[in-house]
Amino acid sequence: MTDLYIISGFLGAGKTTLIQTMVPVVFENRKIVVIENDFGDAGIDAELLKGDSLTVTSLNSGCICCSLNGDFNRSMEQIVKEYAPDVILVEPSGAGRLSDIIKVCMNRKDLVKLCRCITVVDVMNFDKYRENFGEVFINQIQFGDLILLSHLSGKAGEIQETMDKIRKLNPEARIEPDFWDGIPAEVFREGDRVSLTESLMEDLKKPAALNRKIRSGGKGECAVRPLFRFTRELFLSVSFDCEEVLTEAELKTKINRVTGQADGMILRGKGIVKGTNGSISFHYIPGMLKIQSSRGEGNSVCFIGTGIKEDQIISLFKGE
Repeated sequence: MTDLYIISGFLGAGKTTLIQTMVPVVFENRKIVVIENDFGDAGIDAELLKGDSLTVTSLNSGCICCSLNGDFNRSMEQIVKEYAPDVILVEPSGAGRLSDIIKVCMNRKDLVKLCRCITVVDVMNFDKYRENFGEVFINQIQFGDLILLSHLSGKAGEIQETMDKIRKLNPEARIEPDFWDGIPAEVFREGDRVSLTESLMEDLKKPAALNRKIRSGGKGECAVRPLFRFTRELFLSVSFDCEEVLTEAELKTKINRVTGQADGMILRGKGIVKGTNGSISFHYIPGMLKIQSSRGEGNSVCFIGTGIKEDQIISLFKGE
């Protein structure tokens, strides 16, 4: 039986970074396969993980819990048969309800044992995301067994306040406020699963969230996808190729132009582009932009948000 861990969290919370951080220590000398459910056709997160010599299976056509239910089951069977891994890590898209992901994973009890549901929570944007994207954001917290905090740049009192809010949403989960590399490995591997209340059990019985594909581009084309509809919000993903060779300063200028001038609300930006001395990756969430050299390879850029426009974002990025 293969151990399975779900690494959940809202857009840009730090799921991929957590996998990069935890795998070498937590699962040392164990064979790992990552099932990566990235947005659009860019496959940026998958490429970053491959750059760390991880075996990655990408599911890019939608959400695991919706249209990819069949693909996910087939991928699970193929992974167990071909790789015989000790551990499978599932990183669902940031707009997915964790309860739906659990439901799909529990359908394969013949192949895997669900060990941990880890949720990464962005402290910096907690209140904003809870207010605007409550259904998905809160669901990810309620069904997490282990809650890890990211973007711990605030004061201790602010971090404690966020932890108190998380505790009200999930009284049973273990909450770790420390930096990830300081958390003992056994905390990641082992722990009590959250016992579900009657209302949460009912949530597991509900149909998966709606995922309706309107249009997608093939390889090398731009793709715009509506991902989830809940309350009044609609997530859109704009993915496109960048063939330019850029310095970090030039890339920063392009990203700032998009995030500062584009219509709608940009919640996440990410990409791998060609730099003058190798590949450069970037990660953007509201209030933070990180640009660094990358061992991954690629020329893809992706922006995710609500009310965003494909042509405008591409023009802004290109400086047209």
